[in-house]
Amino acid sequence: MEKRKEELKDAKIKQDNEVEIKGKDEKLDEKNEKIIKEMEEKIVELENQLKEFENYARILKSQFENYKKDVQKEKDQIVVTVTGRIVEKFITVIDDFKRAFGNVEEEVKDTNFFKGVELIYKNLKKILDNLGLKEIKVGDKFDPFEHEAVEKVEVEDKEEYSIIEVVEDGYKFKDRVIKPAKVKVTVKPRR
Repeated sequence: MEKRKEELKDAKIKQDNEVEIKGKDEKLDEKNEKIIKEMEEKIVELENQLKEFENYARILKSQFENYKKDVQKEKDQIVVTVTGRIVEKFITVIDDFKRAFGNVEEEVKDTNFFKGVELIYKNLKKILDNLGLKEIKVGDKFDPFEHEAVEKVEVEDKEEYSIIEVVEDGYKFKDRVIKPAKVKVTVKPRR
């Protein structure tokens, strides 16, 4: 009987332990569920923050790319402006060469000195052309955006504001007129 008492006692202890473990398991399950729920909420919060950071990074990258493009455009514009100002200073030299060549006597044209000066002029002109300097082509009609009328000549048989003579060449730099061509134009006689 004692053996039976011990077995009953052991069974009772075992049952009590199972109840105790089951209670603890239920408390653990509740605690775990609460922790899992908190973790899931935290994950959702972190995912939302990650999306915000990704959007912010995308916007920041786009703004930086635009900034780089703007800075490059500005640099390019500065280079064009500075080059244009330098080229503009050489226009008087080109005009002086042209005037000098127009007044050269025939005997001088065959000298080595003249040929050397002519070569220097051609090289200077080529360099300026490569930088973007272009001579304004003068047609028959006066264009106030490219020409400057320095003299008006009364003529009956020609259309008004026809160009009859180019007094001084004009120049453009990168499609911007930096020196208009000076021309003589026709006008109808006054009556």
